[in-house]
Amino acid sequence: MEDLYRDNYRFPNMIQTLQVVGCHFGLQPPGWAYPRHHHHLFELLYCSEGEVLHEINRQSITMFAGDWLLIKSGVRHQSANQSAVHYGYFNVHFDLDDTEIRSLLAATPYQLIRQKDASTSKLRSYVGELEAVVARSRLLEQDAEQAQLQFEDKLLLQSYTLLIIHDVLALLRAQQSAVVKTTRESTSATNRDASLFSTDVAHAIEEKLSLGLGEEASVAGIAKELNMSRSQCSKLFSKVYGLSPRQYVSQLKLKQAKELLVTTHLSMNHIADKLGFQSASHFSRQFRRWTGQSPSEFRPKHHSVQ
Repeated sequence: MEDLYRDNYRFPNMIQTLQVVGCHFGLQPPGWAYPRHHHHLFELLYCSEGEVLHEINRQSITMFAGDWLLIKSGVRHQSANQSAVHYGYFNVHFDLDDTEIRSLLAATPYQLIRQKDASTSKLRSYVGELEAVVARSRLLEQDAEQAQLQFEDKLLLQSYTLLIIHDVLALLRAQQSAVVKTTRESTSATNRDASLFSTDVAHAIEEKLSLGLGEEASVAGIAKELNMSRSQCSKLFSKVYGLSPRQYVSQLKLKQAKELLVTTHLSMNHIADKLGFQSASHFSRQFRRWTGQSPSEFRPKHHSVQ
């Protein structure tokens, strides 16, 4: 310690901004769901009790008590409590203008920390400190839904949010240091310059593609509607979603075809029509190319066509 004073050690100047939005605790009943959406900020979720199912970029992730989930800005996701118990959570949307920190936060669309790993950190105690801040504000504001914080608690809110981000990043780096490096290198060419504008446009394209499944919505038609070239439309979509519009539509059609075959008694003609195929035979050939099975082979045997 004396050596530090003798050398006149000086910390580097730091001028970073922390933006905190929608920081709150919640409790949702069985059957609760939040529709698909995205944010221009990073989202950090902590499951305090129960469980919740998230769908992120068409992938399903279940969080259990003690788990943490970091979602990259601009990534579409939706949530649902499909369990028989209440889902309790802490949620915060945030952004930091530090380039190095943001590169770690944005390494992948989402990063999950399970309770076993999170328990080795101080994350739970930091959440407890934030709960104490909320409790104090409720005493002051009676039943106010939105906390009116004193200036000391505003500083604590920012401080504990930064400590939570610090521990989350430390855990992710310990868990995935090699993966983060590889992912950052492999995705830099496609995702580095995905601006907020391009992300929004890509989501608009995705919405039109998913809504137009039965009408065979063309990329050219969507591009014209958005006043873009077909090439621009395809490149922008691929940069954000990591696959071409054609590949994306194929994935959606396959998923919907499987659901219709398993959960309904619709005829092959009806399913083919709903998915925009020219005929049942066309649908059958494409389904076999996707799965190696015909639709009839895939459909459960107890299903009888009505």
